[in-house]
Amino acid sequence: MKRKLVLLLSVLFILSASSCLAQLDLEQEVLVIPDTHDSEQYKWKKARNTRDYKVRMDHSPLIAGNATEFNFTVTTKTPKTINGMHVFITDKGLNAFRHISPESETGRYRFIFNAPSQGKYRFEFVFKTSEDGWINLSEDVSIKEGVEKDMLQEQDKDYSVNVKLFPEKVYAEHVVTFLYEISHNGSPVKYPEEMEGADILLASWDKSRREFVCAGSRQNVDGQIAVSVVFMKPGTHRVFAEFRHNGKVRIFSHTVEVRDEALIDRGTFTDEDRSTYY
Repeated sequence: MKRKLVLLLSVLFILSASSCLAQLDLEQEVLVIPDTHDSEQYKWKKARNTRDYKVRMDHSPLIAGNATEFNFTVTTKTPKTINGMHVFITDKGLNAFRHISPESETGRYRFIFNAPSQGKYRFEFVFKTSEDGWINLSEDVSIKEGVEKDMLQEQDKDYSVNVKLFPEKVYAEHVVTFLYEISHNGSPVKYPEEMEGADILLASWDKSRREFVCAGSRQNVDGQIAVSVVFMKPGTHRVFAEFRHNGKVRIFSHTVEVRDEALIDRGTFTDEDRSTYY
């Protein structure tokens, strides 16, 4: 009888402990990595047809190394309600990067950009409309006067950023999640100051600059900051991650190789090619 009672009490204790642990697990925030095939909700749903939209821009003299004032308007064939204008800038080599929220007054926008060197720059105008959703308009600007130098994206020396990819092999039209961990002088920066409602903002161009993608982080679990995106084109993509800490925007850049799954599925590659490709 005593043995049965001891066994019964032991079972009740184990069940009670399991219940408490389960309750604790439920209360903890868990990092959720999306399935790589669940791409639809992570695609940047920008309008494909933007022929009704035009950027009309003028500027002061374009001289590399000097601050240039740009003024622009967005014209449309029918009235549109424009919200949240952003300008993303990179150079032909995908080394320079700026993300600017221009000043606005009665539909006219203004910003200052100091090009670090001569060359061709890509300007991406990104905004949202009540009628058509996200709009992305691209303009190329050539700067032929002023300084000419090799450009490398400057990284903050006091900061280090560790990035992991899930999955490690990235495929076009599939979800990839970038998991960032930030340190400042060796100490973790778990919760950067928010920018546009996100802890990290991401912008990316492929090597040809034909594909541009931007996104914000959706999760931050104890300093693990997750940004999930879908690249539509295979090739080399340059990724710029922005975060704000101590009142200043910091930029970290890295490169991602995006593969074409369709080529592998069709058996285009030999075993030797596959080992090189991966």
